Amino acid sequence: MRLLLLPLSFCLLLLFSGSEGWSIFIDGKTVKVLDQKGTWDQMNIACRTEGAHMVKIDSADFMYGIVKFLKQQGLANRDFWIGATEVGHEGVFRWQDGTIVKQGTPFWGVHGEEQEPNGGSLETCVFMAKSKYFYWADALCDSNFGVICEFPRDTDLN
Repeated sequence: MRLLLLPLSFCLLLLFSGSEGWSIFIDGKTVKVLDQKGTWDQMNIACRTEGAHMVKIDSADFMYGIVKFLKQQGLANRDFWIGATEVGHEGVFRWQDGTIVKQGTPFWGVHGEEQEPNGGSLETCVFMAKSKYFYWADALCDSNFGVICEFPRDTDLN
């Protein structure tokens, strides 16, 4: 008998290929909310498997459209990873394309008396927090949340 060892990334690609979810066109962008949970890295791979990347929310109108869609689809009881992290550049959150994430309102929530992000060097990945009306918060990257993927422009999911 021959034992076949596959790299973990390949196994994750097989696991996430053809994922179910909810798709919509918002503010000129096609997004898909995948029907699964995982760590930030796992959900990054899941989006890439779909031919997308984790969503980059760069306007209040786009964020409003996403939140409205989540509520309309009955998904308001979940947290969702987005494509921002400070891994590799401590103290500066960046989108996956390298651009700097805007701080403060209208995007980031408040935890107690503190403005997010407030997790120091431990909480380095960003998610939309259901408990904060989907304002953003930083979290441990190995937390298990859903994900919102964004497709390149001119992508038709039909």
